[in-house]
Amino acid sequence: MTEAKVTIGCDTVCMLRSTLVLCHRRPLLYPAMRRSLSSQRKPVDGHAHGSDSTPHSHSHSHSVFSMHSHGHGTSNDTAERLMAAFRGAGDRGSQITLIGLFANISLTAVKGVAGYLTHSAALIADAGHSAGDLLGDSVTLICWRLSRKPPSEMYPFGFAKFETLGTTTVSLFLIGGALGLGFHSYHLLLAALTETATALPSGPLQDLLTNVTTAAPSAPSMAHGHSHSHGVDPNALWFAALGVLSKEWLYRITKTVADQENSSVLLANAIHHRSDAYSSLVMFFAILGTWWCPALPLDPIGGMLVSLVILRQGVGLLYGAWGDLTDAGVPLRTRQILKRTLDPLLASSSSSLSSPSLLAIRHVRGRRAGSLIFVDLVAEVPETLTMHDANILEEKITQTLKGTRKEVIEVRVKFQTVE
Repeated sequence: MTEAKVTIGCDTVCMLRSTLVLCHRRPLLYPAMRRSLSSQRKPVDGHAHGSDSTPHSHSHSHSVFSMHSHGHGTSNDTAERLMAAFRGAGDRGSQITLIGLFANISLTAVKGVAGYLTHSAALIADAGHSAGDLLGDSVTLICWRLSRKPPSEMYPFGFAKFETLGTTTVSLFLIGGALGLGFHSYHLLLAALTETATALPSGPLQDLLTNVTTAAPSAPSMAHGHSHSHGVDPNALWFAALGVLSKEWLYRITKTVADQENSSVLLANAIHHRSDAYSSLVMFFAILGTWWCPALPLDPIGGMLVSLVILRQGVGLLYGAWGDLTDAGVPLRTRQILKRTLDPLLASSSSSLSSPSLLAIRHVRGRRAGSLIFVDLVAEVPETLTMHDANILEEKITQTLKGTRKEVIEVRVKFQTVE
């Protein structure tokens, strides 16, 4: 048993070293591609994409861990260094998604092999979830890139809703993965309870377990690559801890970029990483409990708890994305903020920006398309307002909203005269 543990430990160290070396060397693999992309990169409709559109007067090292610090705090600093390492991948959203993609490939391989060798059903289930994350990362990358395209003749309002489509798809992946994981863990729990009932001496407890397993809806037999008669190897704890730390790290750096880009699909991917961290944490305690008390089926119970956490995250994301797809209005708080933004323009305001022609703002509405907001409102003006002055006032309202709320992409103003 000792030799087996040592072998697993050595294999793990080698695998992790290979992964780190691959991630560390990746920026050096495609220098020509990076130069090509840099020369072709152009700003789109005035939208700045972080460091891609701003030239730096200082040089950057190729090492991930020796990048120049930009002084934006721990999470921002880490994100900036990683963005520099993946400069050849395109914009910031694409870069951070590729980082998550490569991390999920590594985690899937490491946790899958470790779960098989340590006889941990929870770890194997978590590896399967990480494999499903690869598809989610791919959808995020595609939809993010599409949503940043400029408007076209076919899509005159832009491609922003592709971002919402990506959020919807990722949420469906989460829900499907949660249901699959819950079903798998439920089957393992029934099998464990059946084995326990058979091993117990005759008595009330055996009768109770027998009745429970008999009355519970049965699941079809599923093939597993390991035997449930083996105890869970405590080495599985190290891999569960690796999943917790890596996924929490991915959540933080992805959320940093999502906040900077105001992107719903990147935020959904970040929440996806955080849900994975929660699931790995539950796996950690499930494996620990099974090691301490092998008679209790804590491992499959942990899998069922994880499925509930993932299901909750998926339903929450789907609810928000569904509102965007069906043109639900922005929340009342957002409308109030938009209206207060225009208060300095009112004739009754003492601000230097006030306009004598703008008497009141009514019926502010907004709808989201990805990370963008389309706004329309009613502006009350005097009857004597000329067309020229109305055009100037409309431009002032539009620029004020766009200047203070970067997610506002279009403003439609309806003028209503009052006596």
